[in-house]
Amino acid sequence: MNTTPHPISEPCRHPNRRSYRASAGGFTLVEVMIALTIMVSVLAMSSGFLMESTLINFRSTAKNNINRELRNTINRMAIEAKQSNFFLIYESAQDAERYDRDDRRRPNESGDALLLVFKSGYPDMEALGMDPLRDPRPITRIILYYRDPNTEIDGVTVGPVMRWEKDFTADPITDAQEIREVELLLPPFTTLRSESTQVMAFSEGLVNGRLFYNFQNRTIMINGRIIHGNQAKWVTDTYNFSISPRG
Repeated sequence: MNTTPHPISEPCRHPNRRSYRASAGGFTLVEVMIALTIMVSVLAMSSGFLMESTLINFRSTAKNNINRELRNTINRMAIEAKQSNFFLIYESAQDAERYDRDDRRRPNESGDALLLVFKSGYPDMEALGMDPLRDPRPITRIILYYRDPNTEIDGVTVGPVMRWEKDFTADPITDAQEIREVELLLPPFTTLRSESTQVMAFSEGLVNGRLFYNFQNRTIMINGRIIHGNQAKWVTDTYNFSISPRG
């Protein structure tokens, strides 16, 4: 009789038993935390990139608008100034500050309202050296550029730059259309504002707080800062140029 003990056979092991248990048991807490951390990091990076891209696009759009407004306004003012016969500057376009000749800004003074005056025809040779205030030719057109500082930002008054114009074709020419009474040709400020068109957005005057500077009664120096956007994301640019009437 064979007394050799029968070897105890090991229990049968399924080759995929361990991986089966792992898959059946789901993810561990550590694995879930790692996955969440990665997801949060990716979302944070994506959000930051999106915000930065939005800000860059906002600034680019505002800068393009600023450049367009400056280019159009500067070109227009330069052409109109060259075609005008002379200019007058007032402290503002408000009624009380451009009421009569005493309100005209003197040489080396600044203001927020610029009046370009056009007279009929061209002066003859004898009139070339004539003082514009004594030029008897009738006024045929006036153009007013003015800054309307209706908002205060950080203690500084800003407002849009507006443009108003009027032609005079009546015959005979009335006394009010002579240079001595040019202020009578301007309407009340409420009417002026309703008939004006905006040529530039919010602007700050950089000449003693004003936009226009009277240089020796010969040249208009314009120095300001244009503002686009909102208070949280201002986009600004400064401008400085000169224009002169033909005389």
